[in-house]
Amino acid sequence: MNIRVLNSSKEFNGKEVLHIDELDFKEGYTYVLMGLNGSGKSTLLQCISGLDTFTRGNVSYDNYNSINFVRKDISVMLQKPYLFNCSVLENITMGLKFKKFSKEIIEKRINTYLKYLVVDDLLHKNARELSGGEQEKVALLRTAILETKVTFLDEPTASMDIENILRSEKLIKTMSQEKRTVILVTHDLLQAERIADYIIFMDKGKVIEQGEKYEVLNFPKHKLLKQIFKNNNIKNI
Repeated sequence: MNIRVLNSSKEFNGKEVLHIDELDFKEGYTYVLMGLNGSGKSTLLQCISGLDTFTRGNVSYDNYNSINFVRKDISVMLQKPYLFNCSVLENITMGLKFKKFSKEIIEKRINTYLKYLVVDDLLHKNARELSGGEQEKVALLRTAILETKVTFLDEPTASMDIENILRSEKLIKTMSQEKRTVILVTHDLLQAERIADYIIFMDKGKVIEQGEKYEVLNFPKHKLLKQIFKNNNIKNI
């Protein structure tokens, strides 16, 4: 699915917190939204994914001007995912059952996706009793298993240890296969380097730089990015 955001803004209590002149997301790519805290990246993700709405502007999804035509093709994992009061396995498969997939397809996808993250010992535990990192693994699997045309992920690995972060990143890369698209928020520059095809950097509700990963990380043009990379000793990524 191709998504275009044009002349769109978001206001809270009469104050503009987000203003996007133009953004294009093409199918088959992983886009990473970055920026300092409060830069508007999560708000942008929520508005594009349909969890919230722009105050004004236009968003098109494969030339449809309403998300209602494509909502079934979109999946979202929030920064603080909501898990249902049931087992881990039930949480992971609930979306497929809701969409009335056959038992054969559900079983096939379980076998495909559970190999990415080690959750075998968690499958029959209540999902709400898990640690933060464990809950993120469940939420990520629940999202990935849907195989939607577009997947939105907001800080999906924030509470994970490095081993599970790397495992999760392999899973995330599969989500942009077969012309599917991933739009992901992260604060981790190294994670962006590992999984992004395209980076969009935001500040104060606006896009200040965007481009292919290599160009943005190695040859930033905006002074804020140059300063951030200098302060973090990041160069020649």
